[in-house]
Amino acid sequence: MAKSKEQKAKLESQEAVSPEEALAKKKARAALGLIFLTVFIDLIGFGIIIPVLPTYAQQLHADEWTVGWLIASYSIMQFICTPFWGRLSDKVGRRPILLASLAASAAGYLIWGFSSTLIALFASRIVAGAGNANIAVAQAYVSDVTTEENRAKGMGMVGAAFGLGFVLGPAIGGFASGWGLQTIGFIAAGLSLLDLILTFFLLKEPEKRSNAAAERYSTDKNFIVSTLTDPRLRTSLAIFFISTFAFANMEATIVMLTFKQFHFTAQQNSWMFVYIGFLIVMVQGGMIHRLTKKYGEKKLIGIGAMLVALGLVLTPVTGNLVVLYAALALLAIGSGLNNPANQSMLSKLAPKENAGGVLGIGQSLSTLGRIAGPIVGAYAFQYLGMSSPYFIGAVAMVVAFVLSLQLPDPKVATIVPAEA
Repeated sequence: MAKSKEQKAKLESQEAVSPEEALAKKKARAALGLIFLTVFIDLIGFGIIIPVLPTYAQQLHADEWTVGWLIASYSIMQFICTPFWGRLSDKVGRRPILLASLAASAAGYLIWGFSSTLIALFASRIVAGAGNANIAVAQAYVSDVTTEENRAKGMGMVGAAFGLGFVLGPAIGGFASGWGLQTIGFIAAGLSLLDLILTFFLLKEPEKRSNAAAERYSTDKNFIVSTLTDPRLRTSLAIFFISTFAFANMEATIVMLTFKQFHFTAQQNSWMFVYIGFLIVMVQGGMIHRLTKKYGEKKLIGIGAMLVALGLVLTPVTGNLVVLYAALALLAIGSGLNNPANQSMLSKLAPKENAGGVLGIGQSLSTLGRIAGPIVGAYAFQYLGMSSPYFIGAVAMVVAFVLSLQLPDPKVATIVPAEA
């Protein structure tokens, strides 16, 4: 009897959904799938390039510090263009901006494919960085086609696309590196062109467009200053920058380190990045939610910071491959815990009416970390010794751990709206 009542209630709830609402939900699911595909293909292209970039640059006679600037040039363009693309999409539409950014990505990778000089390689990364700065548009699209109830799930799909693309990209690069490093550029360009075609024919402009990107990437100096100096937010924001900076020290120099220590080929370096990315995805996709419920964000941020610090210390000090991969596992697992836990912490501490803007500032600080990390790390690698970027990163993560002890408990923190 009870069961039949439950079934009846379920049928009544299904009948309560109008055909228009059902159609709208179906359209939203299809749109989210296409946005997932867009970000996924973007990150595949990025992942293909990263493991072979230092090798190719050094074949074109770049020194280690120049390699750092080459890696940073991509993030510099993302820092500049992400809010620009996002706010422009609020005005002219998501679809045309996604198409323009995908065309820029394809152009950047084509330049790589035809490059034979270091200047051309810089041009390739600058153009591709401008194109791949479309994450703000993807996030804004998700906001447009989802309700508040399922928006977090939609944003989670974007994050999952990031992780999966970063794993599959290096794997493709590993296979393709045997055909020549220039060929990798053509493969990445082909993927961007495929993404462009699918977006052109399948992705529709949202029926209702919000100002989601402008809210997330505010240009209000008072809001930015008040957020950065807010005692409830500044510690978490500082951890965003420090953690990304430390990881980028490793990311920019690990290929040069493995070449000198183990004589790794481009293919071996690609598989090493697959290993790192796979562990990060496993932690973020399969463990982080259960661990957060059990231990809370604050503990996970601290534990993650110390695991990254330990991994960074161990990475350059061994000539043993088993120890190297154990160190990289610590680093990947720690990063997989630290970053999402800190993002969750920041979202809970931020005033609800300004949450998007606060998270946008956090993302901008992460991008600044991806700029500073390669520049500092590559300089240290060349002039202070190949172990120095890892020790610098480890010290930074110890600082992040100390800062994590000062984080408030989001369950008991008093939230006062930041001044506009």
